Amino acid sequence: MSHVASFDSVVAELPGDWSSFEAFVALDDSARLNEARVALARANARPLYGPGNHDFSITIANTQGRGARVGVVRSALQLLDDLAITGRTWSGAVAEQTRPAPAHRYGP
Repeated sequence: MSHVASFDSVVAELPGDWSSFEAFVALDDSARLNEARVALARANARPLYGPGNHDFSITIANTQGRGARVGVVRSALQLLDDLAITGRTWSGAVAEQTRPAPAHRYGP
């Protein structure tokens, strides 16, 4: 399954009030890691250093907060598919109904 198809199925399964979630990308060929870094840079993907079950993690935000938008992540994953960099994409923790902190009334 392509990265985009996996990501689309993850987004389709999210609850209606999701605020943010983590997506993980694992590559089949570690020799293509540098190409994948460049392709995923627009989505602010964080490479994993050390042992683990994934090579990159991406934070996706729905309407506000920290994280890339769904369309930006989808376009970065499309680059992986276009470059024929195979692997798998899946979801991690999902945050629901997270609201930003109120503005400070006093101080800088």
